Amino acid sequence: MAPAIFSALAFVASIQAGPTDSSQLVTREAWVMGTRLSVIVEATSLADASQASENVIREVERLERMLSTWDPQSEMHAINTAEVGQPVTPSPELAALLTEAERYSRTSHVAFDARVGALVDAWDLRGAGDVPAARELLAARNATGAGAMSIDERTGVVVRHMPAAWIDTGGFGKGAALRAAARRLEADGVDRALIDLGGQLWAQGSAQKPWSVYIAHPEQRQRRVARLEVHGVSVATSGTSERFIEAEGMRWGHILDPRTGQPAPAWGSVTVVSADPVEADALATALYVMGPQEGRAWAARHPEVDALFLEAESGALAASWTGGMEQWLVDAPVPSTAPAQAPTQQVDTARIAALERRIEAVTRELERLQLGRDVVEADSSIQGLGPAASKVYRVNQGVSLGGYGEFLYQNFAAQRQDGSRSGALNKVDALRAILYVGYKFNDRLIFNSELEIEHAKESFLEFAYLDYLLSDHVGVRGGMLLAPLGLVNELHEPPVFLGTERPVTENRIIPTTWRENGIGLFGSGDAFSWRLYLMNSFNGAKFSAAGLRGGRQKGSKALAEDMGVAGRFDYTGTPGLLLGLSAYSGETAQGQELGGQSVGGRVRIWDAHFDYKTRGWDLRALVAGAQVSDVADMNALIGLEGAEGIGTDMLGWYVQAGYDVLRTSRSPHQLIPYVRYERVNTQRGVASGFSANPATDLTVTSIGAAWRPISQAILKLDYQIHSTAADTGVNQLNASLGWLF
Repeated sequence: MAPAIFSALAFVASIQAGPTDSSQLVTREAWVMGTRLSVIVEATSLADASQASENVIREVERLERMLSTWDPQSEMHAINTAEVGQPVTPSPELAALLTEAERYSRTSHVAFDARVGALVDAWDLRGAGDVPAARELLAARNATGAGAMSIDERTGVVVRHMPAAWIDTGGFGKGAALRAAARRLEADGVDRALIDLGGQLWAQGSAQKPWSVYIAHPEQRQRRVARLEVHGVSVATSGTSERFIEAEGMRWGHILDPRTGQPAPAWGSVTVVSADPVEADALATALYVMGPQEGRAWAARHPEVDALFLEAESGALAASWTGGMEQWLVDAPVPSTAPAQAPTQQVDTARIAALERRIEAVTRELERLQLGRDVVEADSSIQGLGPAASKVYRVNQGVSLGGYGEFLYQNFAAQRQDGSRSGALNKVDALRAILYVGYKFNDRLIFNSELEIEHAKESFLEFAYLDYLLSDHVGVRGGMLLAPLGLVNELHEPPVFLGTERPVTENRIIPTTWRENGIGLFGSGDAFSWRLYLMNSFNGAKFSAAGLRGGRQKGSKALAEDMGVAGRFDYTGTPGLLLGLSAYSGETAQGQELGGQSVGGRVRIWDAHFDYKTRGWDLRALVAGAQVSDVADMNALIGLEGAEGIGTDMLGWYVQAGYDVLRTSRSPHQLIPYVRYERVNTQRGVASGFSANPATDLTVTSIGAAWRPISQAILKLDYQIHSTAADTGVNQLNASLGWLF
C-alpha cells in the first residue's frame, strides 16, 4: 500500500453570538503557511473590520515569507542552507524567535526542539512519508539538536555544524504568525476577533464577550468533548490524529520526539492556553511528546502553564487538566466509551506480527549503534570541555563514547643556536590515544571520564567525575578534575588548537594536562561561564628549574596534606569569543618539614586568556605567571643548588594568529596558515643565594599551516625557531596528525 498523509482540524470553534449594537462582523479566509487561515473581526464599521482582517492576512503572509522552509527566498531558508561552521546573524525579529525556541528546548529538556529537520527528511514528512532504516535514522539523529546546529540564546546567532541540520519552524511558526497578527489587531484598535491558523487560535476579546472554543475527541475529530470560553489568549492542540503517515500497514504520527528520533506514540491530545501564541504552540508540542504522565508532571512544576490532557484508547476517554485551565474550561470532558456502532476491522495478525518483528529488529540495531550516535563537531564545547570530552552532555540518556588521538613527528636541527652540535635525534611518536566514556543517568546526573594511552605504552586516567545539576545554570562536580586554567588544559583535543605542539607556557607554568582530585561548582549564564574547585595541591618536592610540571600528582595516591583552590571566569557573550581570567593558590610541601619546622611552599598561578574565531580568523593570546614562596626551603628539601633551583617568579605569554585561506571558496576543507610567538621564563626570579639558568629564558616562534578536511580531523606542519638566553635553542620541523570523535 502506498504511503498516504491525512489531516484533520484540531478544533471546532464557534462564535458565541453575532455582532451586537452597531458593530460589524467580517469573515475572511486564505491559504497561508500551507494551511487554512480563518479571520473573524468585529468592528464599529464594515470598512474597519475589512481593513483589519486584510491586515491580519498580510501580517501572517509576512511571517510566512520570513519563516518558510520551502521558499528559497526566505530568511529561514538562508539560515538552513548557510555554510557549515559559519555564524549567521538573523534579523532582530527572527533572532528573538530563535532564542525563544532555544529556551523552550532547554526548559522542556528537548521534548521540543526546532532543529529536527534531519529527522523530518528521514521520515519523509514533507513527502509521502516513509520509515527510515536504522542507520538512516541514526544519521538523522546525529544531525539533530544543539550539537548539530547551535543557537546563541542571548543573540540568536545560528551556526550549522552539520550539513544535514536545519530548523523546522513547524513547532513555533504558527504561534509566531498569530502573535504578530494579534499585535496588528491591537494596533488597529480591534477589541474582538478570532483567528484560526491551521487549528491554532488567537481569541481577541474580553471576559464579557469571550469566544467559545470546542475541543474535539482525539480519535473522533467530529465529536466535541470540551468547551472553553477564552479571550486574550491563544489555544493550541497537539495530537497525532491531526496529521499522520501510513507506511507498510502502520500509522505513524507526524510529531517527532527529538530525544529518540522517532514519532511520539499516539495517546490522545494536549491543549495549551497561553497569552503568548508562541508559548502555546511550542508547549503543546513538548507536552504531547512527553506523554501524559511526564507532561502532567512537567506542568505541575510550571503552574503558569494552562494545559488539558485527553487520553484516548479505543474510544474511551480520560481527561485531566492543570489548575489554571479551570478559568477557561466551561464544559469539562467526562469519561466516555466508544459508540455502539463503531465499525469493526479484520485484523491481519500475521502482517502485524511481521511488522512488530521488524520494529524490534530496528530497535535492536539502533541500540547497537547507540554508543556512537552523536557526531562531534570541533567547535562544540560544553561545560568548558573539549568537543569530544563534552559529548555526554548531548545525549538524551545512557552511554556515550568519544575520543581523540594524535601522532607527532619531530625533526631536530643538527646544530644548536650557538653553532655547536645539538645531538637531538629525530622522533615519531604515537603521542596520545584517548577514549571518553560517559553515562547520562538523567538530565541532572552525569558521569564523564577520559582514559589515555601516551607514547603507545603509558596509561593514565585523565579525569573521572560526577556532575549534578542544581539548576539549569549551576552544578556540583566531584572526582578527578581538570584544573580550570588557561586555554589548553581543558580544551586540548588536537583539531581544536593550532600548532603541532601545545604552547610551552601551557606546559611549564600551567602544566597541561593538569588534573587532580577534588570537588567544586560550575555554572554559566547568558554571556559568561565559571568554575571553582577545591583540589589536592601539587607535590612541591617534584618542582624544578624548568617549572611546575613535575609537581602534578595526577590523582594517583595523591598527598592531600595541602589543598589548593582553582577558579576561572569567562565572558562568552560574543559569538566566537572567549575572554577570561583564571587563578590557582595552594601550599605544596605536603607536610614535609625542614629542621623540625613546617614548610609552606605556596604556589600562586594566574592567567588572562583570549580566543576569537571569526570570518576565517583564528586568534589566540595568553599571559600566565606563577609565584612560589619559601623557595630556599623547598630547594633545600629537594636538594637543588646553584642554577638548578626553583624559580620564585615565572612568566610566559604567547600570541597566535591563523586564517582559513579557503574560507571564500566552495571547498568544505579548511587550510589555515598560522604563526605563534611565545616567551617563557621559569626563573624570572630566584631565591637569594641561587642563580638563574639562562636556558630557562626561552623564545619560540612557530610558523606553519593546518589542513582540516572535516572539522574532526587535522594535519599540521610547522617550523619552530627556539632561542634561549644561553644560546642553547634547537630548531625543529614538526608534523602532527590528529582527530576527535
